[in-house]
Amino acid sequence: MIPGGQGPQDEPAGSTPPNSPPQQGQRPGILIGRPLGIPVYVSPYWFVIAALFVTFYAGNLKDSVHGSTTRYVVATAFVILLYLSVLAHELSHCVVARAFQLPVRRILLYPLGGYSEIEQEPQTPAREFLVSGAGPLLSFVLAALGFGIITVFGPAGIPRILIDQLILANLLVGIFNLLPGLPLDGGRMLKAGVWKLTGKPGTGTIAAAWAGRGLAVALLAVPAVIILRSGSGSGSEILNVL
Repeated sequence: MIPGGQGPQDEPAGSTPPNSPPQQGQRPGILIGRPLGIPVYVSPYWFVIAALFVTFYAGNLKDSVHGSTTRYVVATAFVILLYLSVLAHELSHCVVARAFQLPVRRILLYPLGGYSEIEQEPQTPAREFLVSGAGPLLSFVLAALGFGIITVFGPAGIPRILIDQLILANLLVGIFNLLPGLPLDGGRMLKAGVWKLTGKPGTGTIAAAWAGRGLAVALLAVPAVIILRSGSGSGSEILNVL
């Protein structure tokens, strides 16, 4: 998965999120452009992971795309489009933040996602909710746009493969980022809800941070349980056969 989200500037001490952005004074990466005047940096490690993605995806195209060179071109195009989708996701956070007069320092694209560095907290829970929800909303819009292109124009071959994969990728990015726990966008939205109910932004942050810890445990535990159950099932079937 490739999560995107805005920076949790007010998280409790000791709750540094994974893939957290660089602190002031550190080099954020390689500057690749300034869309809407916002500096966009790419982590040097991004190129390594992108190359692995291209290699892996090209291997999965053997049955649908003929020719090794063509497969790698298609895989490269998909990875570029995928990260452009992540960039659009992050830019949507920044556009809404700027509409509320919140300064945006930069966007960082790292190997497994993106990060919008917004220098100030939204002034109200409603604005917090809107800034946070802008990213997942745009991901769903991009998925719907891809579906509309398929419905209207009915592309085939390589264009259809790329569009199908981008629809799936944007759906997964949007759904994943709506999970209610920091540092995901859904965690910021949960914070906004608790803030609105209690009138205390700090309480919302604490609630969303604990929800994020619970999600992290669940994301680790669920696959382990599935594997254990699968192993138990296989063992039972072997005993039954014997």
